[in-house]
Amino acid sequence: MGKRKEIQTKSTLSATQEVLYGREFKRADKAGGYTNERK
Repeated sequence: MGKRKEIQTKSTLSATQEVLYGREFKRADKAGGYTNERK
C-alpha cells in the first residue's frame, strides 16, 4: 500500500513537471525552435 501512494505522488509530480516543461518548451520554441531539436 505504501508503494502505491508513492507511485501516485510521483505521477502527480511528473504531471506538474510536464506542465512546467511544456511552458519552457513553448517559450524556447518562440525563441529559436528548441522544442524541435529536443524531440
